[in-house]
Amino acid sequence: MGLPLALLALAALGAAAGGGAGRGAEGAAQAGRFSTPEQHRCSWELRSAAGASELRLSCRPPAGGGAARSCAYRGEPGRCPAYGGRSRQYWRQILGRLRRRRRHPCARGAPLSARLCGPGRAPPEAQLRLLPAPGPAPEPSEAPAEPYCAERWHSLCRFFVGFWEG
Repeated sequence: MGLPLALLALAALGAAAGGGAGRGAEGAAQAGRFSTPEQHRCSWELRSAAGASELRLSCRPPAGGGAARSCAYRGEPGRCPAYGGRSRQYWRQILGRLRRRRRHPCARGAPLSARLCGPGRAPPEAQLRLLPAPGPAPEPSEAPAEPYCAERWHSLCRFFVGFWEG
């Protein structure tokens, strides 16, 4: 009876070690869910390729709390010396920081770093930074001098129009 129990325990340990963020081949995605103290329900997905990692979040506020928000963090955790052998711990620490944030997980703030790869232990590229939110494409703004000046006199005219408009 000792051998089957030992095999069962070994299988359980293998399954526990294999699950979670940080495992798998390059390019493989890991995913999960968490809730914040403010009751935001978030799902996350981790994608890694060519040394860079991107953590995508999608969070729903508590009932009646507004619209869902999505964001992504990107960094190069492989530049941290401790990451190679402890990548699972790295991602647990990152997700723990997001889970405990006082603001929404997609709110602007300091870059995310795990304790084992914090400032002074790894280059700044190892930190995860919030990517700018996709929005409408900025429209090209017309310089105030454009409608008034011929191309030949554009720089001089732009000076006077700028002076006039304050």
